[in-house]
Amino acid sequence: MTNFKRAHLLIGLCLVMASCSTPSYFIPSISGNDITYLPRPMAADSVKHGNYLSASVGGLVMPFNNSLTLGAINYNHAYTANGLTAAIGAFGWAGKTEHISATSTKATTTQLEFNGKGFYGGGLRTSLGFYQSSGSTEFRILNWESSISYESGSYSSFRQEMSDLHDPNIFSSTKQTMFTTGGSTEIIWHPKRNPKNNFGFRLFIGFTDGLSESLNAQTQSAVRGPASDFSFYFKLNKLFGIINSGANKGSASKLTLGYAF
Repeated sequence: MTNFKRAHLLIGLCLVMASCSTPSYFIPSISGNDITYLPRPMAADSVKHGNYLSASVGGLVMPFNNSLTLGAINYNHAYTANGLTAAIGAFGWAGKTEHISATSTKATTTQLEFNGKGFYGGGLRTSLGFYQSSGSTEFRILNWESSISYESGSYSSFRQEMSDLHDPNIFSSTKQTMFTTGGSTEIIWHPKRNPKNNFGFRLFIGFTDGLSESLNAQTQSAVRGPASDFSFYFKLNKLFGIINSGANKGSASKLTLGYAF
């Protein structure tokens, strides 16, 4: 009878431990930062086309304390005229992963292995939209934005290894190529006394093809929802900056500073 009770107690403890297991999520490093604001001239500008070169620092926080930091170089060429805005650009990024509690004695083996993995990649971005002007304000009512990118490095290999474990508590995307697309709306304006200075807000909503399916975790609340990005843009003569805050299976943010020519 005593052995029977001990067996039931052991089974109960195992069930409790299993139910309390913390899932791990590993998603591509550029998730949430692949789509970003592409600067374009305003219709009021004397020159209707421009080149924009910039550098970014950003990060991605995944569910349950996994995070990463990255740096990026961006370039795009843009055109605005006759009610149409268009931009095409290229970007490259690199960085490393970090588990927020990696130094804790409670960190799991998987979390410790995740820490310090490197990654790098490159991609293309496009934007095409329509605008209407009203005084010093421009309403870019509807834009179609897309990004395609490819990631490599030890973090990509790590995500593949985690997926191959088939652990029910590990949700690891094996995607190296990401295609994100969707729509955005924007308002941008310039001070009447200085039309070379611009300020604007933009909201993007879209999706990344196959990302949810690659996690095999569509029912997990932590990975639900679309790809999104909210941006504040400012341009002071030739210098410009962009502050991005987005989400795509994790929370992303980025600060960009650049030069227009």
